[in-house]
Amino acid sequence: MDALQVVSSAMQIVSSMVAAIGSLEQASRNLDDAPKRIRILEEFVSELENLVLKTRQKHVYKLHDSRLERQIQSLNNLIDRLHPNITKAKRIVSKSKFKNFAKVVWNSMAGDPLAKILLSIQYDLKWWLESQNLSRDVENVIERTARNIPSRLKVNSDQGYPILGKCSFVQNMLEKDDSHHVILIVGLSGIGKTCLARQVASDLPSKFVDGAIELRFGQWCSRAACNGNKAEYQRRLTRKLTKFLVQIGSQKKMQDEHYRDLEDIGYLLQEALYGKSILVLLDDVWEQDIVERFAKLYDNNCKYLVTTRNESIYEITEAEKVELSKDDIMEISKAVLLHHTLLTEDQLPV
Repeated sequence: MDALQVVSSAMQIVSSMVAAIGSLEQASRNLDDAPKRIRILEEFVSELENLVLKTRQKHVYKLHDSRLERQIQSLNNLIDRLHPNITKAKRIVSKSKFKNFAKVVWNSMAGDPLAKILLSIQYDLKWWLESQNLSRDVENVIERTARNIPSRLKVNSDQGYPILGKCSFVQNMLEKDDSHHVILIVGLSGIGKTCLARQVASDLPSKFVDGAIELRFGQWCSRAACNGNKAEYQRRLTRKLTKFLVQIGSQKKMQDEHYRDLEDIGYLLQEALYGKSILVLLDDVWEQDIVERFAKLYDNNCKYLVTTRNESIYEITEAEKVELSKDDIMEISKAVLLHHTLLTEDQLPV
């Protein structure tokens, strides 16, 4: 089910709950029936909770917008108000020892605790329906809200030991408006290039209003892995770049890359990143032309953080260069020791 349909169906659930309250009033004249009706209300509340969870998962990159967050929070507030009243109703019914108790009290509404609780639940439900102002078409309202909010892409940091000094150094370069669009992080395999890049991308400068995104290439996307077969290399690269277009929302699904060439993909990349401000993490790049395809894109405020072990890529002139060396390994080793031994820096061996 689409997230917008999930949220809009909340209106149907709440409306059903209003009807269920009427049924509970009737059932309260028969104590054998009342507990079942209360369980139905509990199931409705559980459905609302699931709707909220699914909506948050679907629109995880749009929850920074206060309008959408308020609409979802209103459902949470309703759920919080319903839980204690339903619990009280269960307690009252379970404590009723006389079969005709409910019938008696319903004949005299004044002072009846169960009646008061049911009226309170009715009020909460109607309050929510009115406050949302979605009696005609809730789906269209939330659809408009979500559609007009730009997605803010996100890269998560690793559970590793990034080199903090280098992290700050790279972040400072990203802050500068006059720095190159490409920043290369170069070093041996396993030295911590990706960990460093992800740490930087997960804590972005505010200028990257559209967030950050990661695309990993690896040895699979290299001429060496294709045994020098140009057509196969281009097919693999096309597939990777098509995946990137899907990730940033420019394309809804992966299409057959055989029907596109790299020139077409270049035009699509240009269109997709036009006017955007994204930090693009190109991880484990083996070929120089991959970086150049991104670097030549124009009319955007994107920057490209590239990790590579390939020295030929390091020779790209229009790029800032950050190299991880043996000294950086010492810093990582120190961080690992401090974490696992609970020692202070002064207690570490020289």
